[in-house]
Amino acid sequence: MAAPTLRPSVGAVRRSFAPWQDPDAKPLIRFTDVTKRFGAAVAVDHLSLDIFEREFFCLLGPSGCGKTTLMRMLAGFETPDEGAIVLAGQDLAGIPSYRRPLNMMFQSYALFPHMSVERNIAFGLKQDGLPSDAIRERVREMLRLVKLEKLASRYPGQLSGGQRQRVALARALAKRPKVLLLDEPLGALDKQLREETQFELMDLQHDLGMTFLMVTHDQEEAMTMADRIAVMKDGRIAQIATPAEIYEQPKTRFIAEFVGDVNILEGRVMGQEEGLWRIASDHAVEPLTIDDPDEMLATGQGVAIAVRPEKMTISRNPPEAAPGAANTPLNHLVGEVWDIGYLGDWTVYRVKLASGLIIRVSQANRSRYVSAPLDWEEEVYVTFAPNAAVILSE
Repeated sequence: MAAPTLRPSVGAVRRSFAPWQDPDAKPLIRFTDVTKRFGAAVAVDHLSLDIFEREFFCLLGPSGCGKTTLMRMLAGFETPDEGAIVLAGQDLAGIPSYRRPLNMMFQSYALFPHMSVERNIAFGLKQDGLPSDAIRERVREMLRLVKLEKLASRYPGQLSGGQRQRVALARALAKRPKVLLLDEPLGALDKQLREETQFELMDLQHDLGMTFLMVTHDQEEAMTMADRIAVMKDGRIAQIATPAEIYEQPKTRFIAEFVGDVNILEGRVMGQEEGLWRIASDHAVEPLTIDDPDEMLATGQGVAIAVRPEKMTISRNPPEAAPGAANTPLNHLVGEVWDIGYLGDWTVYRVKLASGLIIRVSQANRSRYVSAPLDWEEEVYVTFAPNAAVILSE
């Protein structure tokens, strides 16, 4: 008996952790039909969502989409108008924020400027009435965890932005909450420090085995850190999936355009040939051939084709001269180089098609030397494979 053909994985897998795929797994946090209004404005609209223990979950979306309101309702700072929020089997209705088994790390860090690092970390423990010996041991543990043992006696004004971020994290973790809420936690850091801290937070969350819920509008931050992402729009969830699935298999045009760079080619379905969809488009000389088995389409239906810039290839040569073109039905577009952006590791080409549409093509700079670099206003051929595109019917 032949072995079953395994479908290729969508993107890299950081860890074998997917309780959301287990029908018997019980979520740690459950939002059920939750609605929140501010006057006539609906901030969260009949939203349901499950988050599992030990998950690094991210709420991602533009300003005003409802992601922060959803977190604030979980924290107890806002009250739902409808629906229920359950944490570890307990309905949170009527439970004040200070009695909920979670803690929140704010974007501003909210450190006490007149207290040292160790006193900032100890503050919540003292409020809870822990014995002095237990507080000292917990503070030492937190200082070791965030690698600030040598700075314990300093004050926030004597620390860098990254160090203040670690103090705020240690203070939030000191009470050992079931859930840590992160509200735009890295927004105050510079780019290099933000990238380093992202991996530190991921490692810390994994080592502690805690559940992290993060709110951000930064797509790269969400893609790097989260096990799953809920993309929100107008108070509702547009898609919940792993970062790779969100990027490679967006369900709607909004998600494709919001997460990362994308080229959208509109067209109309001509039908199927050998399992591949044929799409007529004003932007292509010949009908596009798309391999997207997840879509069921009708002949004549209008669709949008989403192609990421890095999945396109740019060349002076027509596709017939491209290696392997005889065996692979490459899609091709014709245009001229409109702009060139050199980013060091990548070069981004903006290509203007005959239809007037400008698309982006990203090319990795694998060598320091380019024998015959493309220049502005050159005619070029842009190609992409049938399985490089996603058909969006919305």
